[in-house]
Amino acid sequence: MLAPSEVIGKAQSYLGEVIPDFAALEPRVEEMELDKNSANWNITFCALSSPEKTHENSLADLLRLHKIRKIVSIGADDGSFIAVRNPTPF
Repeated sequence: MLAPSEVIGKAQSYLGEVIPDFAALEPRVEEMELDKNSANWNITFCALSSPEKTHENSLADLLRLHKIRKIVSIGADDGSFIAVRNPTPF
């Protein structure tokens, strides 16, 4: 089984290949879970995005920011790519 640090590196690499625009936002790991039923790692990445480029100088600019989340699933044994998906709403 791959170590968590190896899994994060692979997940970041897959994000860069599959969704380069999201990867360019420099997402951070928000959650990481080993799903024992499917033997997959599920890593939730989160990034802040704005509809327009901003320097975050004003309160209005900060209010326009919104959080984007993506979940990357990776095989726990071999690090193979399984999926990138949006989290389901509660």
